[in-house]
Amino acid sequence: MTESEFQKVIRSNIPTFEDLENEIIQNEKCCACGACIAYCESQGFDVIEMIDNTPRFKSKKSIDNCNKCGICYYICPQTKTLMKELNNNYYVHDKIGHIRKILAAKTTNSTLKEIGQNGGIVSAILIYLFEKHKIDAAIVSEFNDNFEPIPKIIFNKEDLFKSAGTRYSISPQIFPLKNINKLPQEILKKKEIFNTDQLRIAFIGTPCQCRAISKMKFLDVKPAHIIKYNIGLFCFENFNHSQLYDIIERETNVDPTNIKKTWIKKNFFLQTKDKKQYEIDIKTLNPAVRSNCLECDEFTGRFTDISVGASGAPEGYSMILIRSERGEKVINSMFSKDIIEQFIVPFDKTIQWKNQKLEWFKKLISLKTKN
Repeated sequence: MTESEFQKVIRSNIPTFEDLENEIIQNEKCCACGACIAYCESQGFDVIEMIDNTPRFKSKKSIDNCNKCGICYYICPQTKTLMKELNNNYYVHDKIGHIRKILAAKTTNSTLKEIGQNGGIVSAILIYLFEKHKIDAAIVSEFNDNFEPIPKIIFNKEDLFKSAGTRYSISPQIFPLKNINKLPQEILKKKEIFNTDQLRIAFIGTPCQCRAISKMKFLDVKPAHIIKYNIGLFCFENFNHSQLYDIIERETNVDPTNIKKTWIKKNFFLQTKDKKQYEIDIKTLNPAVRSNCLECDEFTGRFTDISVGASGAPEGYSMILIRSERGEKVINSMFSKDIIEQFIVPFDKTIQWKNQKLEWFKKLISLKTKN
């Protein structure tokens, strides 16, 4: 995007981080994606920080130090800025978004089947991208000892196995990009990278997080320029970690440190490290739902290359919505190399099957926005 086009977008009265605080953060609409801080810190501005998943000025002095560029406001996924431009860029005409192809598939990797979630497709995609040298790194999330998701940049497929599975409490997924200019030299040398601008990264995130990445890429602002694949996860709602696991512990007497795996299939399920399984009525978790999720109209991730999720998929499979040519090339190549296998729909029922899935997604989006 040229400077003149950028000026055309913002025109006059540039909003600042103070506007972001007043409109989004103080009204509990912030989704804690970390985009504002990733941009600000990567550019060397010592102004804002993330405390308890909430962006804020570092000090009273930093309010004066803010250069009021307005980028943080424009790239925030919760502001209405740039949405018309994004919709045009991604051919979005409804709340599902543009779809080149819709299908269900699962990994053929036996290890991923064991530790992955609902077909293991996201992990399979990242392994493929690493093995084919299409990416140098990926932004994923791992669990700490309290089963709290922590965003992390990984540089090889081996580290990927630590991040398999689904997280239902927020991870500030874009946050790691703030330190992209401080990566250890030994990692860059091993990857034969002499400038961080050469990095190629796959980003995995919720629809709101992917929307922030797409806004950054639209404005051509760093550090999103190194994101080569934007992969979205279906997301109906997200939870505050402490509230969520307080409820889980109250309902099951299971300490978060003893949880191995969680998943949602109508209700909330968890498996402990000793393989005991518990089910919790999903409505019981309502008090832990993040406020920003109550106003979100995205479910499948409209502004991505590929969207993946279990909803609507046959047992053991994931639904895959291919949205870009780049995403289609990846999935087609994975099929040709038997890395993933497709759920086969009888030829005479293909159109009916696809329409049923689209109607299901529309129903979930309608229910989400109604809630």
